[in-house]
Amino acid sequence: MTKNKPLVSIITPVYNDKEFILKTLQKFEQLQLPGMRKEIIFVDDFSTDGSRQILKKLQKKYKKKYKFIFHKKNLGLGMALKSGFQLAKGNYIVRQDVDLEYDVFDIYYLLKPLLKNQADIVYGSRTLNNNNKYSTISYYLGGRLLNFIFNLLYFNNISDFITASKLFKKEVIDSIEIESYGFEVESELTAKALKLGYKIINLPIAFKPRNFKQGKKIRWHHAFRIIKSLIYYRFA
Repeated sequence: MTKNKPLVSIITPVYNDKEFILKTLQKFEQLQLPGMRKEIIFVDDFSTDGSRQILKKLQKKYKKKYKFIFHKKNLGLGMALKSGFQLAKGNYIVRQDVDLEYDVFDIYYLLKPLLKNQADIVYGSRTLNNNNKYSTISYYLGGRLLNFIFNLLYFNNISDFITASKLFKKEVIDSIEIESYGFEVESELTAKALKLGYKIINLPIAFKPRNFKQGKKIRWHHAFRIIKSLIYYRFA
């Protein structure tokens, strides 16, 4: 029976991404997950560019097919993920950005280690794929520096902890209480998962970066909050 098939919840935060919403929805429709069911959850973090209106229309059209969360004020990425995680019913939880930098069709490939119980968490690593390009050299180098600091603090060898391509078994998400509001949620999720003993593996993925003119939101100053969070959760 269909209801006995494992459920995959895909959490998609949205903040001023109106040009990507319908394209992403189309890819979700096309995504094949053999032997599994899909639960799509859009979380609008109080967009002001028209994204909210698009999602409201989609909610009316697809009320029984997709789930929608609308924040009453802008809270940040961490809280958007938290809202989505709390609503998710899936056996497996996927974090998938709406801007299509990460390929929706990689989800099935990334799920396989979880389905085979080879890991508790899978990170889609941009740096393991040598064909990937980045929006700027400073963005690339900054990411590598953050990753070096992470591995130094946590005695680990994760290749890309700030990736937005993260997949979890449901019990992992249930055991982590998210406190971070912004991009530092990447530090918190990984740090807490490791301290709880969960196994994380990295798999190479394709990455198509957008630049700041196209709406990329993370900036250099966010690195300081990410590092502060890394240190806090290492010793807290």
